[in-house]
Amino acid sequence: MASEAVLKFLEEHNRPFSISEVERGVTGDFGKTAIQKALDSLVQKENVKEKVYCIMQKDDGSSSELRESLLEIDRKINERALQLKEVTDKLKSYSADVAQLKGKITLADAMNQKLQLEKELEDVKTQLEKYSETKIICPKRKLLSEKEYEKYLSDYKKRKRICMDVVNSILENYSKSKKHLFEDIGIETDEDVGFSLNKL
Repeated sequence: MASEAVLKFLEEHNRPFSISEVERGVTGDFGKTAIQKALDSLVQKENVKEKVYCIMQKDDGSSSELRESLLEIDRKINERALQLKEVTDKLKSYSADVAQLKGKITLADAMNQKLQLEKELEDVKTQLEKYSETKIICPKRKLLSEKEYEKYLSDYKKRKRICMDVVNSILENYSKSKKHLFEDIGIETDEDVGFSLNKL
């Protein structure tokens, strides 16, 4: 019968349906009128434009049992929320540790740096020993040497100027170039011998 088929369909799916959905879902060769009559026989008729039909939910327990069940569910939800918070806090802590460790070097890198620094230290010690063996010049002697250097430099510049004045006087009546004159006389310039005051 249509009523049995409709009731079976509603029990299997256990959710609200419109009459069109019930008609499409019920197995068997039932028309819309038969489906409508079956639904009307299962519920009381109401004055509405469109009806939604669903299976009546069974009340397996009292309201106190239902309240207990809801409290138990709330308790479990709170437990899970606390567990989630603990896990989240641990994750944040681990993430902070990882971020801190990213800026640090590994043990292997630290050992390599240590070896490099030890080598540099040995080089510095070697240079220090070399400089330690060098005799320190007395400040008075250094000052005396600097004065002698200034005197010789001044004499050198003066003699060079006198020499060039003589050469320029000769060049006024000389038919060849300055280079030829230097070759004829046997004068070597600073450039010829690679001498420079800047190197002193």
